[in-house]
Amino acid sequence: MAGGGEEEESLLASYSAPPDRPQANGTFGHPQRRTRPGKPLSVVSKVCFALGGMPYQMTNNVIGFFISIFLLEVAQIRPGYASVILFGGRAWDAITDPLVGFLVSKTNTRWGKLRPWIIFSAPFGVASYFFLWYVPGDFSEEARLGWYFLMYCLFEAALSCFHVPYTALTIYLSADPKERDSATAYRMFCEVLGVLLGSAIQGQIVAGIGGSTEKDCNNPGATVSPEARADMEKAYLIGAGVMGGFYLVCAATVFFGVKERKDVEGGSEEEEASFFQGLKLVFKHGPYVKLTMSFLFLSLAIQSVQGNFALFCQHSLGLGDQFQNLIIALLGAAILCMPVWQWCLVKYGKKTALFLGTAVFIPTLFTLLYIPGNPYAVYPITILGGVGISVAFLLPWSMLPDVVDDFTLKTGTRREAIFYSFYVFFTKFAAGISLGLSTLSLEAAGYVTGACSQSDVVGFTLRMLVAPAPIVFIIISLLFLWSYPITEERRRHTKVALEHKRDKARGQGQPGALESSLEGSTKV
Repeated sequence: MAGGGEEEESLLASYSAPPDRPQANGTFGHPQRRTRPGKPLSVVSKVCFALGGMPYQMTNNVIGFFISIFLLEVAQIRPGYASVILFGGRAWDAITDPLVGFLVSKTNTRWGKLRPWIIFSAPFGVASYFFLWYVPGDFSEEARLGWYFLMYCLFEAALSCFHVPYTALTIYLSADPKERDSATAYRMFCEVLGVLLGSAIQGQIVAGIGGSTEKDCNNPGATVSPEARADMEKAYLIGAGVMGGFYLVCAATVFFGVKERKDVEGGSEEEEASFFQGLKLVFKHGPYVKLTMSFLFLSLAIQSVQGNFALFCQHSLGLGDQFQNLIIALLGAAILCMPVWQWCLVKYGKKTALFLGTAVFIPTLFTLLYIPGNPYAVYPITILGGVGISVAFLLPWSMLPDVVDDFTLKTGTRREAIFYSFYVFFTKFAAGISLGLSTLSLEAAGYVTGACSQSDVVGFTLRMLVAPAPIVFIIISLLFLWSYPITEERRRHTKVALEHKRDKARGQGQPGALESSLEGSTKV
């Protein structure tokens, strides 16, 4: 893989500084709150932490797979309006995610910095998610546009208040990178499990009343009857209620089951500098920019396939409601492959494992251009796609703590709230761009809302949206990943250097020890 060039050589040179030279501490705050290795995380703590990743994945992936078909077929909103809703909701995240990250960095309660946000935002997230799937009666199409736009923005704001502090909680679990990587692996497994459960529950509830829709669509040119639409509305609300229950339970589990370490949290005046100063520092850090751009384009590829998969199965392959079983096969394969990618992570390193797993997507997506509408041909390709989905769930989030540690070594501050908030934002931004452009493309192709069948132009457009476009995004993602400078050797050096600085600051034990250490490190 491509190395980090002069930047990496300069940083590695600093690791060989004489032992008596002042070094930066890996944490911040007052000397008595210095980070200590502590006990290894228990399995119970890791599981409680991991369960907190399920609400985000369950709700967001149900939205990803089902929101387009819900807005077009059940809520009866034309594609142009749906594009406004989907893209506008994600654009709202451009404000909420960084703002929440900033507010979290200013929070300090007796329950910790992060956990209060997780528990108190959950009821608002559940309520707005439920009403996102409610079809208001006797509303004009413009009024429905306003309703869904509002509910979507409210839900995304509440989800930001939950997920930004939750992802930042990784840093506060342990000072040991191995323990954090292990907790991240637990979390990624639960998140993929959440995707599978959310999609399976929602899909089976919707499919359970699909018979009446199929009867309506027996004749060419037919549309779905009002009775069938009413059944579908009920099904989506039931699914939203089930997702809401999971959301509340998981939020409570994290709040009561996870201990937030206070000896790694911020507290110095330097760390509490202005948001824009911190933002400037973060986005001048090369490894973060490269990893974020790689993750952004990988997310664009995945979201493009995910958002159009149901419509692709129905109108390009002619498989009807079988897409729900294909989704289960896709995500089931992803779960089964996670231990394999975890082994590759340890054996070959994070960067290499992510590169190989992402590259698997290209031949899989290329096959979708020519695959016939035969379930026996579609299922193997779908399962192969799950292999790539698995690595995309596991590795980018496992690599982010390494970037934070690398930044800490160079600057003496962590800024993890900003790191994580923008990382989350780019994931959501990718979904908004993908879904918004997809629905605009469908409108240009002549998609007819509520029709049982669509034209050949719509079918061709859907093939383009699930194959060539994601392939281009993946190639761009791989180019950014190739230039990502944090190798396994650099990770090891960073860990040793941070431990040395923590020991050095603890050994000095004076109020000015950390500050003088930081000054020394910035000159290295």
